[in-house]
Amino acid sequence: MPRLLAAVVAALHRTVFRATIRAPRRSVAVVATLFAALFAVVAAVLLACAPREQGTERLALVGSWSVSPENRVSPGCRDGDGSAPTSVAVRGRERAFIARIPETYTANAPHDLVVAFHGRTNPNSQVRGYFDLDEALPEAIILYPSALAMEGGYRWSDPGDLPAELRDYALLDALLVAFGSELCLDLDRIFVVGHSLGASFANSVACHRGQVVRAVASVAGGIDAANCDGGAAALVIHHPEDRLVPIREGERARDAFLAANDLPPEPLPASEPELLALGCVRYGPDSPDPVIWCEHEDATTFGGRYYPHNWPDAAPLAIARFFRDLR
Repeated sequence: MPRLLAAVVAALHRTVFRATIRAPRRSVAVVATLFAALFAVVAAVLLACAPREQGTERLALVGSWSVSPENRVSPGCRDGDGSAPTSVAVRGRERAFIARIPETYTANAPHDLVVAFHGRTNPNSQVRGYFDLDEALPEAIILYPSALAMEGGYRWSDPGDLPAELRDYALLDALLVAFGSELCLDLDRIFVVGHSLGASFANSVACHRGQVVRAVASVAGGIDAANCDGGAAALVIHHPEDRLVPIREGERARDAFLAANDLPPEPLPASEPELLALGCVRYGPDSPDPVIWCEHEDATTFGGRYYPHNWPDAAPLAIARFFRDLR
């Protein structure tokens, strides 16, 4: 579709030029205006009807990297020194994070990048411990950014932020540029993960950065908007009796991704054992951007307390399987 659009643009340009040269002087402006309007209409139709082509528009919102469609890797694969940044500046503030670089890292091969967001009350160091992503995703580069401290906990947004303009979208962009400039990333395999408030933010990131984020995996979260700007695959995990984030919020996130990816409303049971452990069903079994919905039953904490807002034990392996199967 991009080649078709380019061909249309070129054809219209030639037509306007010839018509302008051949037209009487007094009608030049009229001819140019008509063809400019025609161009705008055709371009809008082509862009609206264009199917999502894997990777062709990703990172449109992140810097100005020159990336070949045939070789979708970050500049760090070519020019990076392999060193991991220790902080990033976002809107004049230094933002901290924990970075896990796999022992097997090599600049000769692109790596998955996973950005994991913590909740309102637990810092990134704590969620790194119970997410268990380091063990489940041993080959991936994993970042655990820290939200800004607010009264009563942490926030990934400011009061009054519009759903499409949450403050810390800029943090994700800065992390991708910083790490992609020095390390070798597969730009078609950028993932986000979150729990609780972090899950709501991860869902919103995938919704509004769908041209950058390949997929999201969220536990016990909602979403800040129902209308997504791009389609990302989604694994949405929720306990039916969650009171802190009611299941209807998880269903709203699920439905937003179903609409964004134009998937049928009838699911099929998941067949993967890692997903079956969480009671998952799959929407769009043949889609490159499926939505997996899981109503799990694991409401027991490490201490044996009943807590349906819990991060389930089966979540890390389910997330790893979900990400690994995406192409």
